[in-house]
Amino acid sequence: MTTNRPLINKYLKKITSSRHFVKSKISCDLLNYLTEATLEGKNPKEFTIGVELFGKKYDDNDKQDSNIRVYIHNVRKKLKDYYAHEGSKDSLIFVVEKGKYRVRFDSRKDHRKPVKYVFLTPFLICLTALIVLSYFFMKQKGQNTNPWKELPIWQTFAENEKPTLLVLGDYFVFSGQLPTGNVGVYRDFSINSEVEFEHLLDKNPDLVFSLSKSHLTYLSKMAAFCQSHIYKVFAQTDASIQVKLSSDLQPDDLKNNNIIFVGNYKNMGLFENIINDINFSFGVGSTTKQFIFSSDPCAEIYQPNNSSSKEKDYALVINTEGYAGNRLLLFLSTQDIGNISVVDQLTDPDYLGQLVAEKPEHVDPENFKALYQVEGINKTDLSFELIRME
Repeated sequence: MTTNRPLINKYLKKITSSRHFVKSKISCDLLNYLTEATLEGKNPKEFTIGVELFGKKYDDNDKQDSNIRVYIHNVRKKLKDYYAHEGSKDSLIFVVEKGKYRVRFDSRKDHRKPVKYVFLTPFLICLTALIVLSYFFMKQKGQNTNPWKELPIWQTFAENEKPTLLVLGDYFVFSGQLPTGNVGVYRDFSINSEVEFEHLLDKNPDLVFSLSKSHLTYLSKMAAFCQSHIYKVFAQTDASIQVKLSSDLQPDDLKNNNIIFVGNYKNMGLFENIINDINFSFGVGSTTKQFIFSSDPCAEIYQPNNSSSKEKDYALVINTEGYAGNRLLLFLSTQDIGNISVVDQLTDPDYLGQLVAEKPEHVDPENFKALYQVEGINKTDLSFELIRME
């Protein structure tokens, strides 16, 4: 491992200026911090990074900061993508090992691909053919045993060995004195996490004595409707499923389980980092905040609205592979009507069959992004339309 500071700084600047890092200030700041700490011989801990880099304040009872681990995971992923493209010929390679908060500076020769043993090729071809034939034999043998297990989207959850976790997006609330004189909880639509609550107190110090964090959260009616439909599918496939609130979700849950998330764009929690790493050809946002971003400055931005007579929502479905061979299925909307309608349709075998038949040829039914426009009244949909699929 080299300690040539000028050489390291040269490649650090190249990495943070690349398209994989330049749009993520957190990842750039974190990689700069870890690099400098490593060169100074330091081995920072989670809390050290949180305090020194992000200016966080921790209680004495705090034992870990899951956000820091998520940020570190994102840096590793971006480095992997960078060296697969722009940095494929760099002579110096930055490595952040799992479980460590230091950077290893390797030379390119340390990462050369192993020599291919050409003499094994015929054997591997025969082995692959045998596996493929066995797969088709077992698939044919298992046909007609349970048609629900063959449904697009849900088939992979039924066949995947990992357990499935249904994550319901709950809303952040805080405590304070109510106009009645009693103590209760408040819901501010612009405050959706402890971080945003801390920012409120920083900007309004006088509120420190009247408002405080609450151990409570709440779910909207959407959670009950969607959970019922999803459980119906899993009952038909005989697959197991557990439920968890997004506020209780831990980073390890994202790799140890298949995940189905149902929630609002505002309470994505840990999923926000995952979604920010996905490329979209469109955007979704309100008049005050954008939730889904596209790298194309000319991309169309879809804005839900809610009038006194009718609701219009844009519900997004993301079906993709997770971090460790697991599956991620995300349902997002700004209003209850969006997710209620989309989950209802995507748990209907007739609609799923129609979706597969009419989908664009280049779209994989097990890896896609779909945007639906839903209009209705009082959480009852009157129209449902697929407007984007990629």
